[in-house]
Amino acid sequence: MRLIRPGTWELRVSIGRWEDGRPRTLNRSVAAKSEAEAAAQLVAFVDETSRAQLPDSRHERDITVDEAIERFLTEYLVNEKGRADKTITDYRYLHQKWFSPAIGARPVKLIESSVIDDLFGQMRREGLSASRLNQAKALYSPFFRWAKRRGMTLRNPMVDFEMPTSTYRSKERTPPEVEELTLLLSTAVEVTPDIAPLLFLGAVTGTRRGELVAIPRSAVDWKKNQITVDTAITSKGKVKSTKTRRGRTFHVDADTIAMLQRHCDHMDERARTEGVELETDPFLFSLVADCSKPMPPDYFTKRVGVLKGHLGIENKRPEVVALEDEALLLRRSPPPPRPRGRTGPSPAGGMSFREIGQQLGRSERWASLAVVAAERREQAAASGRASLDFDGSILALRKFTSSELLDAGFNVSMVAQRQGHGPQVLTRHYSKSRASSDKRAAEHLGRVVHGNDS
Repeated sequence: MRLIRPGTWELRVSIGRWEDGRPRTLNRSVAAKSEAEAAAQLVAFVDETSRAQLPDSRHERDITVDEAIERFLTEYLVNEKGRADKTITDYRYLHQKWFSPAIGARPVKLIESSVIDDLFGQMRREGLSASRLNQAKALYSPFFRWAKRRGMTLRNPMVDFEMPTSTYRSKERTPPEVEELTLLLSTAVEVTPDIAPLLFLGAVTGTRRGELVAIPRSAVDWKKNQITVDTAITSKGKVKSTKTRRGRTFHVDADTIAMLQRHCDHMDERARTEGVELETDPFLFSLVADCSKPMPPDYFTKRVGVLKGHLGIENKRPEVVALEDEALLLRRSPPPPRPRGRTGPSPAGGMSFREIGQQLGRSERWASLAVVAAERREQAAASGRASLDFDGSILALRKFTSSELLDAGFNVSMVAQRQGHGPQVLTRHYSKSRASSDKRAAEHLGRVVHGNDS
């Protein structure tokens, strides 16, 4: 025990030996007003180390948060718990974005509860949602338990942690009405025909994005009008089990089966045209001629983004829209004057995409996509679609299916089984009250209250 500076003492405990045979020493800096107070904390430190799981090596003792988090994600969550790629990717991004800059280079053993409170408080002040805060808690609570079991730290700073209240207020987007869905699907046939069958199937089944693109032809029972969903495709193209790790089989209508049959005929014709043989069990939706690989989920999402942009229903933040509009103005700005003494034709237009990106602090690719997005909004406004405001995402199809079936009076358990989750998740996250249902409810209550049942 030694005094580092007034009010701060270093405690040192020797207990056992490292794996190389040398004496194992553990240090801790504490705040103490006197030598007697520091001695009392040393006694507590000795008692704590005698009961704790101790590290086998000095590397384990001094491991940084960044290194430990990576080991936790790969060794524990992936190899031992079998977590999905997306879960690991989301956790890694969350750590790198909000925690690594502050504590990534610090040893795990030095992370205190106050540090964790400060970082979660910063997330709250930045306006992050409750779900994002819960995601962070779901990462760091088991991480510090895991680290303590391996001797990387003697204390778990997440013990007695209290989640701060999020200041984020989300804008609820209800599922599309029937007429809005009809517009979305009919427009898809014209604008994004490559994903139109996927959207139709998603609308009648409510199947998740990764599950939709993973359906092979063998999963369709053409005689019984049934589809079996038991796998999904990750963003990296890997085949995995469904989100609930259970398969399900459900009926679809005859028109949908006929639509899928026409789609398969089109895929067969494409294969013949390109002179290739179809895979033994081809995927229903594929970008390759032999249908041996499923359509990438991210490609599906990007094409839906094009469709939403065409309809003018992109859900972008105002500052993003403003920046894209500015990019379009720069693209259309008057051409610069021709330098004196240079011959040839005058410049044909305004800034190049590279120059736009440099001026706005973005990449050349971002500038080209921003200009296209701003032009689509202009076209939507010119065609009278600027007043459209509904959720046209892939997830919205899933919410539409749930809401439509429940509004029609179908049993909640049956709807949940088709969607592939429990009734509680269905009613909490996927069944949303639409304006049409709210209007019918108001009219029903009005008839009852005012006695106008006729």
